[in-house]
Amino acid sequence: MKKIKILIVDDEIAICRLLQDYLEGLGFETCVATNGEQALELLLTEKPAIMTLDIRMPGLNGYEVLQKAKRRHPELFIIVVTGIDVPNMDETLEHSGAHALLQKPIDLQKLSDTICEFVGICCKPFLNKGIGDD
Repeated sequence: MKKIKILIVDDEIAICRLLQDYLEGLGFETCVATNGEQALELLLTEKPAIMTLDIRMPGLNGYEVLQKAKRRHPELFIIVVTGIDVPNMDETLEHSGAHALLQKPIDLQKLSDTICEFVGICCKPFLNKGIGDD
């Protein structure tokens, strides 16, 4: 079975490594971008199903990446991971196309729960395929 690919976007290398080690330990394939421009390039070349996205980054910030990513890849599941605490941020991000918002320091269990919920929803049509009970 093909592994689900997750693009990790954060300008902090330590966060990228933490998420990469954790997600690969769960059986996902990962790729990493440390800035917005690199993230948009990897979306084209790597075609991930999921992206974790930091908001505050040099160059293209997370909001800009989010808007461009949603326009070019509407099927992409985007989890914003940020240390910024702004009132109503989850609503703002939801309107921008983000599916979930997690605050830093990141709760890895919450991250995996969020991903598994998405994967479960997305994979349901394929789970029973070929078993013959349908």
